[in-house]
Amino acid sequence: MELKSTSLTDKKVVARIVNAGKEYIAGDTKITALKNSSVELKSGELLLIIGPSGSGKTTLLSLFGCVIYPSFGEVWIDGEKANDLTEAKLAKLRLMKIGFIFQRFNLISPLTALENVMMPLILQGISEKLANEKASAALEKVGMGDRMKNLSNDLSGGQQQRVAIARALVTNPAIMLCDEPTASLDLASAGIVMRELKDLATKGKAVAVVTHDTRLRPFADRIVYVLDGGISDSPVEEEISLK
Repeated sequence: MELKSTSLTDKKVVARIVNAGKEYIAGDTKITALKNSSVELKSGELLLIIGPSGSGKTTLLSLFGCVIYPSFGEVWIDGEKANDLTEAKLAKLRLMKIGFIFQRFNLISPLTALENVMMPLILQGISEKLANEKASAALEKVGMGDRMKNLSNDLSGGQQQRVAIARALVTNPAIMLCDEPTASLDLASAGIVMRELKDLATKGKAVAVVTHDTRLRPFADRIVYVLDGGISDSPVEEEISLK
């Protein structure tokens, strides 16, 4: 069934970080990757997270994706407190509810593009035949229909990014988390990807995109800016140097 467009009144909070942050200990030094922060992800909305390298924006995305536990504060996903879940339950939550598009793609080298996209479906228990059909359709959608049998190492950076996007889309997750999804794409291809992500948000998904590229702002329903581990709703001075 095709998703219906989501109006402003239909938006609901599907994930939230409440007074949470992340700290690491390196020898005698405490490194604060993300300061005390509270942010929400809403269905039907594309949230753009803008900040320079090392600002803490990927840490914020990792908390939403339940990839890391917060050092303090709370992370809630679809009404469930992620802090209280075991690693196994977190893995299941990620598999069933969250789609990831990573900056470094994270494709599995020995597998073809098709096999990479099939993988999350197989892990969900879907038959190989149906997984093949769904993965093929997802690759066609991102313009990779003629590269399905290629190994990931035989693909360019932009092509690998497209495969990663197809893999994230194929399970139809409620939450889509994207770390620099357009970094390896030319301007035209980046526009295609962002329009696809925007369309997903319009149809009810909660989409969060981490980026350096301020040209992506027109696609956003809401923007948060990250600098030195802190979050603001207002642009930071360093924004003019983002590329």
